[in-house]
Amino acid sequence: MDPLAPLRRGSPRDPRRLFVYGLPIVAVFAVALALLTAGSARPYRVARLWGGPTDGPRLSFRVEVLDVREDRGGGFEERSVTGGSVRVHVARDGFEADRSVALDVEGGGEVALEVPGGGSRFDLTIEQAGVDLARGAVELAAERWAAAARRRGGFTSGVAGALTVRVAPRRGALAVPFQEELVVEVGRDDGPVAGAKLTASAAGAQLAPRGALTDVRGRAWFRIRPEEHSVSVRLGIDAGGVTSEGSFGLAVVPGAFRATLVGRTLLVESPVPREVAYVALVTERQRLHGARLALAPDAAGNSVARLELPAGLSPTHAVVSSDRDLRSPAAVGWPLVPEASGLPAQTFDAVDALLLDGRPRAARRERLRRDRVRWTTAAFCSAILLIEMVLLIGLKRRSDQALDRHLAREGVTDDDAERLAPRRSPALLVALTLIALGFLVVTLAAVLKLE
Repeated sequence: MDPLAPLRRGSPRDPRRLFVYGLPIVAVFAVALALLTAGSARPYRVARLWGGPTDGPRLSFRVEVLDVREDRGGGFEERSVTGGSVRVHVARDGFEADRSVALDVEGGGEVALEVPGGGSRFDLTIEQAGVDLARGAVELAAERWAAAARRRGGFTSGVAGALTVRVAPRRGALAVPFQEELVVEVGRDDGPVAGAKLTASAAGAQLAPRGALTDVRGRAWFRIRPEEHSVSVRLGIDAGGVTSEGSFGLAVVPGAFRATLVGRTLLVESPVPREVAYVALVTERQRLHGARLALAPDAAGNSVARLELPAGLSPTHAVVSSDRDLRSPAAVGWPLVPEASGLPAQTFDAVDALLLDGRPRAARRERLRRDRVRWTTAAFCSAILLIEMVLLIGLKRRSDQALDRHLAREGVTDDDAERLAPRRSPALLVALTLIALGFLVVTLAAVLKLE
């Protein structure tokens, strides 16, 4: 008779076995739930602040609101938040202001503040529905902002016989197909040449008039309309019976808008169909105002938009671009006020500086949230592993004790008991090792997948 037969036929079910079998399933379910819910990447909302100098009497900013999602490769996907509004709070010693900024169809909005007193550093908060989208100190000196601006124009000089000839667009730049004034200046070593007869022609542009006389300052004016992106002007000069010739190349900005001031109205024109233009009204020390302009076709086939200058503002330049941050290669800061000296002006192609970015702070907050989920899940799996091992060891001991009692009742000697059921079997050690490895895999999956 087999003394182990009653045990093989079955024994009373121990409820702890349900936990031994069920806990690994619970651990896997917990990791899967963490991966699919709290531990998964969530989009977070941020704001950015763009603008000009902060050390003047007027602050002019552009707010941009985005939803950001991080991908597995460490990159970012950004989507503009359209519609709604945000609150901008600006504070400095002795000054505090709040503004509500409506967001347009591209998730941006303009805000301007008149600031009493001096100073250039401000604490600024952008929030929406009680949640901070960006917070920090902003500071930008006018000198640093102006130094980053590109400038176009100025005289192109050449020698025509014994004469020095200089040529320049009156407003610093040329754009197809818009007409601008062209200044020609003739001089000698002893000063300007008055009454010189100029005969002009152009390649790649229309030029009028064909002839002109220099004034007492040695200057003459022409009208030039570029038709190509490479323009050269040829001048014939007769100064007191002495004739000479010279040729000058003029740069044209491909794809540029043109901005002109008509009374208190800024006219923005594009030679090709476009839907939107971005404008900043500036001086060489301040950003005064910004706007997103919707363009519409006119009778001449151009795309045009008009902007009424806000009351009390006197900008010297209008920076116009196809990019919202004004950084496109075709952006031009057109002079709006002619030089009092009559000399040609230069453009002031100032860009909007990034003054405050809420993404690093929000990304850090998102990483901390996911870290909490990751380590909480890992701790949960570790606790289940500990409980699993305690239960398994307890069940093994109870099983050994039941076997000992049964063999004693059957009168089995110790030698026969050792032969029938060896106590030094490595089965328990192997089982515990495999269980630990399984939980380790599950825990690593929780930690690594939630990175």
